[in-house]
Order: sequence, then structure tokens, then C-alpha cells
Amino acid sequence: MDTKDLPNSPTTIDRRQFLKYTGAGAVAGTVSPLLPRLVPTASAAVPGTKNYEGALRIPSCCNMCGGQTGIECLVVDGRVVSIRPNSHNPNGFSNISTDFFANAVKEGAVMCPKGNAGIMTLYDPDRVKKPLRRTNPEKGIGVDPKWKEISWEEAYAEIAGRLQKLREAGEAHKLLWFSEDHSFTHIQGDFCKLYGTSNYSMHSNLCDTARKASFKMVMGHDRPLMDALQSRYILLFGWNPLSATKWAHLPRIVTRGLENGAKLVVVDPNFSYTAQQGEWVPIRPATDGALALAMAHVIIRDQLYDETFVRDWTVGFEEFSKYVADKTPQWAEGITSVPAATIERLGREFATTRPSLADVWSGPGQHSNAVQGGRAIACLNALVGSYDRPGTMVIPNNKGNKHIEVEADETAAKTVKMERFDGLTSYPFGHKSGVYCETFTRLVEGTGPYQPKIGVVFFQNLMMSVPGTQTVEQALKKLEFLVVNDIYLSETALMADIVIPGATYLERYDLNTHWVTWPVLGLRQPVVKPLFGQPTEYEFVAELGRRLGLKDKEGGEVFRVGRISGQPIEDLTAWYEEWLSKEIKEGEPKITLEELKALPGAVWVSQKGTAYEKYAQPIPEEKLKDALVEGTMVFSKKKDGTKDKQIGVMKDGKAYAGFSTPSGKVEFYNAKFAEKKDATGKPVAPLPVYEPRDWMPDAEYPLYSINWKEASHTHTRTHNNAWLVEIKPLNPLRINPKTAAKLGLKDGDEVWVESKYGKVKAKLQVTQGIHPEVVGLLHGFGHWGLGKIAKGRGTSDAVLRPTRAEPLSGQAMHKQNCVKVYKA
Repeated sequence: MDTKDLPNSPTTIDRRQFLKYTGAGAVAGTVSPLLPRLVPTASAAVPGTKNYEGALRIPSCCNMCGGQTGIECLVVDGRVVSIRPNSHNPNGFSNISTDFFANAVKEGAVMCPKGNAGIMTLYDPDRVKKPLRRTNPEKGIGVDPKWKEISWEEAYAEIAGRLQKLREAGEAHKLLWFSEDHSFTHIQGDFCKLYGTSNYSMHSNLCDTARKASFKMVMGHDRPLMDALQSRYILLFGWNPLSATKWAHLPRIVTRGLENGAKLVVVDPNFSYTAQQGEWVPIRPATDGALALAMAHVIIRDQLYDETFVRDWTVGFEEFSKYVADKTPQWAEGITSVPAATIERLGREFATTRPSLADVWSGPGQHSNAVQGGRAIACLNALVGSYDRPGTMVIPNNKGNKHIEVEADETAAKTVKMERFDGLTSYPFGHKSGVYCETFTRLVEGTGPYQPKIGVVFFQNLMMSVPGTQTVEQALKKLEFLVVNDIYLSETALMADIVIPGATYLERYDLNTHWVTWPVLGLRQPVVKPLFGQPTEYEFVAELGRRLGLKDKEGGEVFRVGRISGQPIEDLTAWYEEWLSKEIKEGEPKITLEELKALPGAVWVSQKGTAYEKYAQPIPEEKLKDALVEGTMVFSKKKDGTKDKQIGVMKDGKAYAGFSTPSGKVEFYNAKFAEKKDATGKPVAPLPVYEPRDWMPDAEYPLYSINWKEASHTHTRTHNNAWLVEIKPLNPLRINPKTAAKLGLKDGDEVWVESKYGKVKAKLQVTQGIHPEVVGLLHGFGHWGLGKIAKGRGTSDAVLRPTRAEPLSGQAMHKQNCVKVYKA
């Protein structure tokens, strides 16, 4: 089937222009997959392309990855013909308000290749178009489901019937629900609560919950943002923001920081594109914490720390100083392989080249020692006062829409209070997104508090995105009934009993509280109607809620009655628009959905802007009158006069906002952590201790194996996109020349990569750009489903690892792996 056979398909897109203006031609070589200014502003004509005079210009937000960049879609005769950046949305320009207000319209926003290629996902002929029912009861990798197309009524009836039967049996808690961590999450969470299950889990624990835990333990916020634009020293541990673009503004703010004179240092086993732009410090995987502790040793030994900040705004400095007293650069060299002289220099540079910042993401964050390692890195910022000041790690005030909470009725309340199946409470710094790895391990081993019966999966490919493919496969087979809502027949969809065709981001709504440092709310809105007449994901959930007769505590039909009008609304789209409008009205913007649509770029941008040193802001006297002071801490009061939320800290007889930690200050040390135990039963260390990860190379499996991401693809989602595959068609296994020579291997060889859990084939790429003790590849390839383009392309390494989570945060350990490599 050709793309032109699809409804509303584009017939005038020029692939060569896409490659030219996204910098994609460069990606095929060795340089940047994304450079600032490569894509012109949305208001400008694109040289060499048709400008579509008279086209509808519809602003929205991308969702080709989780970055949610602002976009503008050109629509002609109901067809999307071009996707361009939206200069009114800061997410594609800068995370600092002064920079955005002064320069965005003048310079124009940016977007990555995935954003441009979204049009090819919308019109992909391999999309699921109708509901499918499995007719083959056997399940597993390589098993033909023998799909049968069914009507929407049949699909709704069977799914609702199964769910109703489970609920009537008092077993609603035996429903497991998985979703992406941003898109239409509120309605899914509300459905689960009103249905009666606490087992709503999201993608975050596959991504960055270790980082969240590390920073929250030290400074009280789980996602501080780097102000690279104003920094003079940018120290990144295991992060590649110039290519693995979490947000589209990252390449711009980093490169502008470098243009302004900043130094960039990247600590990473892999010579990433970001590392190529500064100083590369190759390191053994999972030893970043030891490097950070040794740098702290140098800074404290030489008295280079910010004495005022440490005195006024931290606790535990004495205990931390004693701990790092013997964590010398020589000690760290033996652990990390980084020369002691380099560690000495990095410590001095970081402390004396201010403002400086240290940030850490998934590289060190997906091993068994991730949280404590990240905590040590977070303490580097504390030593030099690099929190919430210009050029440092800024605490975002990113308020947007407000989730209107619902309360379960009597029926749902009985089961929603049941223990979560994934054992989240066993992870002392776990995240609300749950623990995917624990879920699947418990399903297979039968070790959970009960045995789940039904699974529902939205926008997730669990079979390829969770470590230990074999475990996930066996776990999904344990469920009596599995529903997958996806736009493709992904590897997870191939395990389903019913597959529901989903919508792309160009066919549906969402609200985006953008990850910049001040309040911004962007609107994702349909730019075309769903191509196959299918309901959007939120409409599908609402229809299930209606068929199940789900009600809140007051007896209200949440999924039928409008949240503003209070009247039944039969049309699902109109009902959801009122749902969104209520969240916007009750949130920071205080406007309606229609008013948001009418704003330039369909984005609300607060004029308050980025605020710094919020921790040092005095608490107003009128607020203090209604507060409760206990020792040095300030709390708000409940209606009955008892203590409620922490709102500040007393210092020198005055009340300040402080940090959101138990002490109200940045914490090098917390004695109460020792009262907690991690998921293995081990007490949590009060200090950011370094301990080796619990799986190390040995004689049989002598090499570390890691993976990473780049701008050319998103997780396992984009590998059927023809344009993106042309940019990055394969993911060879990178190996150092010295290592290859020892093993008798050469560039281009087909090799086996084997761990004690499994083995896979890969094509070898010999390069100086990887640590000699490490091999690695780009994550996301190796599909046996998804679509014709993706199938059989590249290598997946998920089979090489166990399905295990980091014991403090529940983070999936994607990078903890030891292998041997030999010729196939």
C-alpha cells in the first residue's frame, strides 16, 4: 500500500528538503544530528520549498518524543503538508525567560529531525486502522496472532465486559495499566481510580527516576534544569543534550553558552556528539559517583567551596567533609580509569570558574548504584552554590494546568486501597510512575501480593523498552486478557488479545506544561481529524468509563458530565474539550481552552519570567500569620489548625522559602535516611556513598555494555519512519580499536554479543570514540514487529540484561550489562 492511498495523505513533501533543513544529511556522517538555527522560524519561508499560500497554519506541540516542542503545521485541503517550529513557544528556543522574550521572534525557534518527520508517522501505511482480535490463543515472540478485524462495538463490548466482570468480582485491583508519562495521563489515572485499581504505571521509571531521586535527596526538587546559557562551566555526566535532545532548546542554549565563553566537559564512556564539542573524559560505566566524590575532596581540601552558601543554606557539610577526606583523586583513578591529575584539574576548574553547574542523566542513572552516584554529583553543585542562581541548576516554576482530582465511590474505594502490585513502597525514593521491572518479574515468579488478570497498555512498547525481553514476554503471557492501544502492531501489540488503533499527536489534544524555568502552557491540538475515524485515546478511555458506569464519590458520571457546565455531554470530543478547559481555568493561566487556542502559537507564556534564589525569598508576614513554626521549619495549617505542608525555614530569626528538603536546606547528609531500607532490605546510607554496581565484568564476560539515544530516533517508537531510517538506518556496536585487535575483530564484522542472559548479533564499528573496556550501541533497533521498514533492522540489546530495577528509585537498569564479543 502506498502512502498516497491513505486518506488526507501528503503528496507534495520533498524528502531531500527534509534532509537538508533538519541537518539530517550531516547525521549520516559523523557530525551533529541537530544544530541550532538549522530550521527557520515558523513565520519565515523555507528556501527551496513550497510555501503553500493560503494554507491553514495550525499551532500545536510535537510528540515524536517526550520533548513537546512547539510546532506549526501547514494544512492544505485537510492534508498536513509541512511541520515547522513555533517561535511563540519557548520549548524550541530557551529555558530562560529573558533570552526568550528578547530573542525568540528575532532568531526563530528550532526543532529536531523527528519533529520534521512527524508527517511520515501520520501517513505511515503500516498504521493500525481498525480494532483487531487475536484468534490464536498461543502467544510469544514469532507466534502469528492470526488477527481478525472487528467492529468498534465488538471491541468496546468485549473490553468493557471483561473489565466489568473483574470489578463485580471485587478484583478491580487486578487490572494493570501502563502508559506514556505525559500524554493524556490525567484521564487514565482518573479512570483507574474510579474503576478501583492503584496499578496505574507510567514510562518515567524507564527513563530518569534515579536522577529525580538523586536531586530530590540533596536539594528537594526532582528536576532542576541547567541554565547552560549563562554558565561558564558546564559539567555533564552521561548526558548528550546536543544529540539526545530531551528538549529542542538544549542544543541552542549549550552552544550559545559555549559562544559566550563557557567550558564544556562531558564525562561519558562514549564519545557523544556533545563530548565532541568540549573536553571528553572517558570513564568506566557507573563510576561517576567516585569521580564526583574525588572532585569534592579537592574542592574541600583546597577550600574552594562557597563558604557563605555552605554556611547559610546547607546541612551536613562536616559529615560530608569527613567522608570525602580519603576520597582522593588517586583513589578515584583506580575506580574510574580517569587520571588523578585530570580529576585534580576538574575539581579546581569547577570550583573556580563560576557560575558552574554539574548535571547527570541516564548514563550513570541506569545502574544499581545510580541514585547515590547522582547524589554525589548533586553535592558538587551544593559546594559551589550552584542552585537556583543564573548559570547553575535552576529550580523550575513550571506551573501549568491543574489536575482536577476525583474521589473513588464506595465500590472502587474497596479495591483502590489495595497494595500496588509492583512493590513501589519497597523503593524508598520511588516515583509515582511505578516500577515496571518489578511488575514483570513478580508476574513471572508469582511473588506479588496477588495475581493480576487484565493488562491495558497505551503508547508503550514494553517488549522492547523494558530490560529482559524474555521476562516481559513470559509476564504478558500470564495475563488472562491484554489490550494494547497503539498506532502500530508493535512487539507488545503482537502479544495482545485486542489491539485498538491509536491516534498520532497530529490528531488529538494534550496540554503541555513545558520544562522551562517559568510557567508556560502549550496546547497540542488536532491539526487533522483521525485518519481512520478512530476515537482518540482519551475518547476511548471515556467511552469505557461510560460503559462501565464509573462514578465518583458523589455519584457524578465523571466521563459523561461536563466539568464546567455540569451537564451531560454525549459528544466525546466536546466533553474532553470541557475537561481540558477546566484544567486550564483552574491552573496557572486562568483562561479557557478557546482562549488558549487564540493566543499566538496556542501557548500561554507567563510574564513573570524566570526567578532566581527563590529559596532566599522571605515569607510574607500575612502568610506567616496562618503558619505553624516547629523548630526551624515553617508549615502551613490545615483547617483544624494542625500541621500541613512545609512552606519554609527559619534562619536568623526570619522565615524564608528555603529548599523542599526535610531541613529546608541543601543536604549533604541526612541521618534519617538510615531508618529507610532499599528494595533489597539494605539500610539507605545517610551520605552519598560510592559502592561498585552489583554486576561487574569478569573473565567470562569482560566488557561493559551500554546503550544511548540520539536525535534521529525516539526509544523504540520511530524506526518505521522512512525519513528517520534514512538518517539512521542501523545501530552498529561500537568498540575501541585496541579491544577489537585483542579479539581479532575488524570494522564491519558481524559479531555475537553475549551475556549470561542471552546473545544477539550486531555489526561492528571500530572507533576511538569509546572507552577500551566498553562496547555500546544506539537503543531502539532490532524490531520483529512495528512495520515493514523497522522489522529486522539493527540490534536490540534488551535480551542481554535481567529485568531489574535500581533499589532506591525503581529505575530500570538499562545500562547494567557485561558481555563478551566474538565473530559470528
